[in-house]
Amino acid sequence: MTSRSTRQRAQELIEQIHRCKLQAPKTIIFGQGCLDQLGELVFPIAWGQKAIIVTGKRSAKASGLTDRIETLLTRYTVKSIHAPIVNHEPTVRMVDDGAALARREEPKLILSVGGGSVMDFGKAIAALTTNPGSVEDYLEGVGKGLNVDKEPVAHIAIPTVAGTGAEVTKNAVVQSIEKGYKKSMRSDHMIPTATLVDPTLMIGVPPYATAAGGMDAITQLIECCLTNKRRKETTDLALQGLQLTRQALSLCYEDPENIPAREEMALASTISGVCLANSGLAMAHGIAAALGALQQVPHGLACGILLPHTLRYNRDACKKEMQKALAAFLNKEKADENTIEEGITAIEALNRWLQIPADLKFLGLSEEDLQKLAKAAAGSSMSGNPIPMTPDRTLEFLKGLA
Repeated sequence: MTSRSTRQRAQELIEQIHRCKLQAPKTIIFGQGCLDQLGELVFPIAWGQKAIIVTGKRSAKASGLTDRIETLLTRYTVKSIHAPIVNHEPTVRMVDDGAALARREEPKLILSVGGGSVMDFGKAIAALTTNPGSVEDYLEGVGKGLNVDKEPVAHIAIPTVAGTGAEVTKNAVVQSIEKGYKKSMRSDHMIPTATLVDPTLMIGVPPYATAAGGMDAITQLIECCLTNKRRKETTDLALQGLQLTRQALSLCYEDPENIPAREEMALASTISGVCLANSGLAMAHGIAAALGALQQVPHGLACGILLPHTLRYNRDACKKEMQKALAAFLNKEKADENTIEEGITAIEALNRWLQIPADLKFLGLSEEDLQKLAKAAAGSSMSGNPIPMTPDRTLEFLKGLA
């Protein structure tokens, strides 16, 4: 079972989230084996009705998780319908195809089981089941500016990778490879109805996915402490989440079946999602989104590469906040003048251990590539950066990494 200390800490943090009235699922269940509680959640929502299941390409099916979930649904006479497999970050076409299926079948429930891309896909089709048009019509900065006016169908999110925290957020990241963008469909209505965070489902996640997901969570937690949109409530949560991550991520990478470490990273990931949904992010995530859209760099990998560089870039603009965040990451009781450099050095060391590149040189980016990246990075995450960023400033920053 989940270690008592982690289970207690999770419950305390979940209570803190709801006590502070932060935007998050009304029901957050955490702990080893909590997947078995799925039936209790499904029964009042979809008994005798249809549920669309969204999964990734390999893990859910290969591990028997899909069969396990179908069995749980069958006990409550819920008919399972499978959406198109999500094998990478969802595209406009993928989401529109999933929405067409959902509008035709009229399910009472969307069940997303997988990584961040799977859960984003689930959030988007849950919203589009009850709202008209293409997902592109709702995307920030590129669509028609449509709002999610009608309540989405119920959505239960079950993460199988620790990283994005997408199981508790109100946006779905969707990309267009043809048009070269990665943008969010965002609405308060899109927060999942419930989430089940069962760390045992993360055992066996490949090392590269563990590393990328873990660095995404760490970046989210740190940036939530630094963003110009930060809030005391989310900073307090983020500092507690950061205390869990440094050793736990190393252990998950070295020993994929280390359950206590998986528990700690699962909890940190969920906390990071609540924090970003309620405060926003900063520069690393802004550029990471552009790298994903234009260079197909996995999101967590991009965050890991960028984090130490963006921290050095921003340090003078948010020194006190950065000291606190990195002290929590280092598990130091009190920050001092050396904390920032010690923290950044520790992140760089962790990246080396996780075999994450130190910069962007491996991409062989041209001047034109860098200009496109700088322009594409100007989004909602970048708008919260402690130092106001323009495409020209971002371009100069990127030149130092390429």
